[in-house]
Amino acid sequence: DCYALSRFGKEIDRPTIKEELDMGKSFLKYLRSLFPDGMIYYKEGNHEERMRKYILANAPELGKVPELSLEYLLGLEDLKIELVKRVILKAGKLNILHGHEIPGGIMAPVNPARGMFLKAKASTLHGHNHQRSTHRESTLDGTTIIVSSTGCLCSLTPEYMPYAGLKWVHGAAIVEVHPEGKFNIENFE
Repeated sequence: DCYALSRFGKEIDRPTIKEELDMGKSFLKYLRSLFPDGMIYYKEGNHEERMRKYILANAPELGKVPELSLEYLLGLEDLKIELVKRVILKAGKLNILHGHEIPGGIMAPVNPARGMFLKAKASTLHGHNHQRSTHRESTLDGTTIIVSSTGCLCSLTPEYMPYAGLKWVHGAAIVEVHPEGKFNIENFE
């Protein structure tokens, strides 16, 4: 979350950056133990970007110190996990984004998948809104566009947004890619 580095007001008694990094490393080690030979990508989101923005705003001289990078601090190289920043991941014909990369955002629509569809006009999986939703439309030429938004793995009631749990859900997705780029998404709570 990089809570302590957020530009927003802060509460006391929150985990420190070190504690957050330790929790993140612990989770990533656990994930690697579940999938010892699997390809794992860590898709950077708006909260992970807080650290780099903080360093550049407050100590730009440290911006090129590799030991201060998220990759290094989370031990991604040792875990054989690839950090993916503001680029689109591809799983066959499916585009995978965090969701904050879309210019102008997708706001907080009733259905985040529909909001992403209106911006991307392509099959996409994203999680920025912390809501599980799906939108499917076909074009005149018979192409089916499927957009899914996933739940989150964070608290559903952070103090800076105590009623987020009214819309947010815990969740994740599993994508199975088939020949010719076709895919299935298991988007679960």
